[in-house]
Amino acid sequence: MYKLSDTRVIETRNEQDEIFVVIRDTASGKFIEIPKNRWAALHLMHVDIDNAVNQLKEKKDYVKYFAHIGGGWYVSVTTGFWCVDIRRFFYTKNCETKPSKQGLALRLSEWNTLLDDVLPHLMSLNTELLFAIPCSMREDHLNDPSVVLACSECSPFGNA
Repeated sequence: MYKLSDTRVIETRNEQDEIFVVIRDTASGKFIEIPKNRWAALHLMHVDIDNAVNQLKEKKDYVKYFAHIGGGWYVSVTTGFWCVDIRRFFYTKNCETKPSKQGLALRLSEWNTLLDDVLPHLMSLNTELLFAIPCSMREDHLNDPSVVLACSECSPFGNA
């Protein structure tokens, strides 16, 4: 278990031959579990996320970073909110994508601790995470767009 702040910790959990990265708020009891394929997507985009965080800190422009990490889960960095939000979204009857209550917003200091201190240790101690690839980069997905559209991990809301 690694500390991100006084109330936030990150750890891994194994269940039925699957590894999850768990980020937990010890004060509220809220947590998110990120399976290895979504963690791989998040890890691949951490430089882009960090660039958005730096733009936010420098107050240069309007920041609106929003990226899909798998299933209905997205990561966002937005002007006016000093956090990196990892959250599940859902699709409404009105054909809108909306955020759910399921997720955590990492404070910028927690994000920095994750990148600078925790990520190298977490990845080196968990080779399954180190060699994981996002669902969208699997060979069957790269060669056939219909597979991506049929995949609930890559296209959680179908063709909507």
